[in-house]
Amino acid sequence: MPYAGRIAYGGTIVGPPAETTWLRLVHRVDPRDGEHELRAATSRDGREWVHGGVWTLPAGADVRVGLVSMGGAGATARFGYFRLHRR
Repeated sequence: MPYAGRIAYGGTIVGPPAETTWLRLVHRVDPRDGEHELRAATSRDGREWVHGGVWTLPAGADVRVGLVSMGGAGATARFGYFRLHRR
C-alpha cells in the first residue's frame, strides 16, 4: 500500500515453520464498509492451523497476491503448488 510517498508492506508472524509448511490466505470484504481483510494461516501438518493478524486494505483497493520467501541466509523455499478458491 502507498504510505508517505512510498510502498509499505505490512508484516506479521503467523506460526512456526517446518520442513513442509502449508499457507492459507483468506480474503473477505467487510459488508459494513467495503474494506478488504486478508488473514494468513500456517500449518505444519495440513490439519491444524495457526492464524495470524489481519491486513486491512481500503474499499476499492486493487488486491493482488504473490509469494515470496524471506527466510534469510541459507534458507531455500520451494512452492509445491499454488491454488485459488472462490466461495
